[in-house]
Amino acid sequence: MTLDVPQPQIDPAHFREVLGQYPTGVVVVTANDSAGEPIGMTVGSFTAVSLNPPLVAFLPAKTSSSWRALRESGDTFCINVLAAEQEDLCRAVAMRKTDKFAGFDLRRSPAGNPVIAGAVVWIDCLTEQIHSGGDHDIVVGRVLALDHGSPDQPLLFFRGGYGSFTPLSLASGDTDLLGHLGEIDLARPHMEELANRFDTEVTAIVLVKDEMVLAASAGRTDIAVAPTRVGQRLPFMPPIGSCFAAWGDSTLRETWVGSVADVLTDEQMGVLREVPDLVRDRGYAVALGHKVGAHLELVATRINAGDPEVPTSSMKEAFFEALDGYNQLEEPDDVELRSLSAPVFDVTGQVAYMLTMWGRWERVTSDEVCVRAEALCATAAAATQAMVDG
Repeated sequence: MTLDVPQPQIDPAHFREVLGQYPTGVVVVTANDSAGEPIGMTVGSFTAVSLNPPLVAFLPAKTSSSWRALRESGDTFCINVLAAEQEDLCRAVAMRKTDKFAGFDLRRSPAGNPVIAGAVVWIDCLTEQIHSGGDHDIVVGRVLALDHGSPDQPLLFFRGGYGSFTPLSLASGDTDLLGHLGEIDLARPHMEELANRFDTEVTAIVLVKDEMVLAASAGRTDIAVAPTRVGQRLPFMPPIGSCFAAWGDSTLRETWVGSVADVLTDEQMGVLREVPDLVRDRGYAVALGHKVGAHLELVATRINAGDPEVPTSSMKEAFFEALDGYNQLEEPDDVELRSLSAPVFDVTGQVAYMLTMWGRWERVTSDEVCVRAEALCATAAAATQAMVDG
């Protein structure tokens, strides 16, 4: 039985304005023309379709000359998810008729398609199907390869304009955190320089009430559990956060130590009470061992994501398992360096935030740990000076 449903007349301008209240990511679809030159188009209608098989889709206008060129170029294409700072590239690709990528850096994907330098993510695809969807085509691509690129926030299109995205670290509207983010911005060049020097990730972590918030990052490391650490919230308790305890007042130190009093023996508590002084004497905190560290990070990531299968009680268990790997009295040679952390001070001499430099999968010697620690402490000192000068 077919119902005779009247078809309303929807004003296109009103349709576009209303749907514009829904923010979309911005991607550039790339391929190569017959001469091997890069071609592409800016698309705001990209989506994941299926996990098994891995499929994605984008929806180009049928009248688009850029889509026609892409369609005629062959069966493969690459999705480039643009970063927030790439609005100029986005507009160039959308407006130029030729030489769309002049002035921008590209490299080749495994399938030979152009990958845009600085893109947040790239996804190599083989055209699976093309469906008709009104005045647009629905292009379904089978994913051949994909990976992360820049750790920056993605570019969004919203209410007719381009912009960025507020990370989870601001989701609860912490006014204290807003001030910290301004302080961290002053240190970003120093964070990026350190991350580039050691080919790793550097994160800025702030203490807000009884939580530590990973508020910003630079670079990326191969030991990361999640695509980004920004936005993660962790309880202020051992073994992490020792920099805040080491340079904090007696009340803050006792809060940190006392948070695990219910799970540690008297002997363990005695050892833990010495940690803040050890960290302060060294000038930095150190964590060794990837297995327990990765487990702790994975549990934290899943709890932050609201995974119903991971109870919050498992966080303290993961922290307890990792305890022995943090701030050992003597650092053995040939170690798995998980992280190093050092404090950054505000103009009053209080800890504003701490910088954490992450390790990599390879093992390192104690001398190499010292080199990294010295570089981290120098970066933290430069970040402190940037606040004084700022």
